[in-house]
Order: sequence, then C-alpha cells, then structure tokens
Amino acid sequence: MKVSGQNSRGWKGKLGAWLGSRWRLLAVAVLVLFAFNKLVGFLVGSLVLIAFANRIVGRILGARRVFQQVQQVVSDSGDRGEKM
Repeated sequence: MKVSGQNSRGWKGKLGAWLGSRWRLLAVAVLVLFAFNKLVGFLVGSLVLIAFANRIVGRILGARRVFQQVQQVVSDSGDRGEKM
C-alpha cells in the first residue's frame, strides 16, 4: 500500500538521483585521487633515484679510499726498502 506523495522510486532510482546531484563532487574527488597518486609516485621515484645515486657515490668513495690506502702502503714499503 502506497501513500500518495511517497517516493515510489526503487534503490536504482535513488542511486541515480544521488549521483546526478553529486556528480561534480565525485568528479573532483576522482581527479584529486589521481593527482595524489601521481604526486606519491613522483616522490617515491625521487627517493629511489636519490638512493641509487647515494649507492653509486658510496661505491666510488669506497674505491677511492681503498686506492689511497693501497697507495700509502706501497709508498711506505718503498720508503722502508730505501732505508735498509
């Protein structure tokens, strides 16, 4: 039994009306979500690039330190040989 003036639409009708009244808000929410996703991806990519550069620089500096130590050992042993 329906009362006159009562909304006789089903759930699909109510959902359509709700989406129709709020479509702009939903579109903005989706755009903000995609923009946030892109921003997070950019930040994570930047951090990965910085970590990669840090690893390369660390290896170069480590190799340079080893080279200097070997050079020092060679020059010290050469000095000892000359003194004898």
